[in-house]
Amino acid sequence: MDEQALRQSFLRASAEHHPDRFVDPIEQAEAVEMMSQLTDSYRVLSDPELRAKALLRLSGLELPEDKDKLPPDLLMEVMEVREEMEDAIASDNQAELDRLRAWATGQRGMYLKKLAQLLDAELDAGKASQVRLELNALRYIQRMLEQMPG
Repeated sequence: MDEQALRQSFLRASAEHHPDRFVDPIEQAEAVEMMSQLTDSYRVLSDPELRAKALLRLSGLELPEDKDKLPPDLLMEVMEVREEMEDAIASDNQAELDRLRAWATGQRGMYLKKLAQLLDAELDAGKASQVRLELNALRYIQRMLEQMPG
């Protein structure tokens, strides 16, 4: 899902249904309800884990709760990159931080793409487990991006 397109759609719909646009109290109340639904929908659609849970639920499945399982070798790779990040921070090496940020951003994109492919296909219990695995990996990468300075 294109995050920018989703945000633009949300903003357009929010402007169209904002309660301040209505004078009639009944229309305002309906607009408040619509805004609440829009906000909830945007929150679910913009969060990969919430979106995955919703799509799996629509298929009659649940997202496994195993939040510790990761793709093979990811933990070691993340630990190595974190060590490189700490060294780059300590030495104030912006070029290295930029390289690591680019790597993490690429990884984030890769995991989002894998999730999209899984969720676009017919879902079953095996795919639900794979979705959990990809979400766990995405969470590790996202935390790394959030902790990078600048």
